[in-house]
Amino acid sequence: MILYGRCSRMRIFSTILALRRRFWSWIATGAAKENATIGPRTRFGAGAEIFNIHGDRSRVSIGADSHLDGHLQVFAHEGRIEIGDWFFLGAGSTVWSSDPIGIKIGKRVLVSSGVVIHDTNSHPMDPEKRFEQTRAIFKAGHPRIDPGIRSAPVTIGDDVWIGTGAMIMKGVTVGDRAIISAGAIVRSDVPSDALVPPGRPVK
Repeated sequence: MILYGRCSRMRIFSTILALRRRFWSWIATGAAKENATIGPRTRFGAGAEIFNIHGDRSRVSIGADSHLDGHLQVFAHEGRIEIGDWFFLGAGSTVWSSDPIGIKIGKRVLVSSGVVIHDTNSHPMDPEKRFEQTRAIFKAGHPRIDPGIRSAPVTIGDDVWIGTGAMIMKGVTVGDRAIISAGAIVRSDVPSDALVPPGRPVK
């Protein structure tokens, strides 16, 4: 009887947690649709975010049947993110764009947790300009005039798998079906069907 009571309480608790996750996923999905064009049956986890600072919904597009638990960001002055169908973005991963061409991700791409995909340095290299940008962000948000940020487009082909903690840097093209191992730092193009080993920078 005691065991039965505990099991009942556990089932109730599990049901409540499941409903809570579903509710916050519904909230996150609704918020995402205000900041991006979203394909049918695409869903967002409770921790997913789209920061479309530019404000134009067409700057972020995500295909159908995708699931996102990470963070997408388009800068105020520029940036674009285009994602194909059946995309997965793991928790704690960030996709940031300030480049006019931006980031293009193909179909059936799997991005693990803690991955960084940036087409931008995010801040100017010059320390004075960097401080001015930081001060502007603190006071009024990201500036709509380019403060001198270096950027270069990123392209990721179809059927690519990017492992936990990998970093895809600006200006990189990753070919179809390539696998980027956990912890890899990719600074130059990766051919189709290639395997990038873990923890080794690709220069």
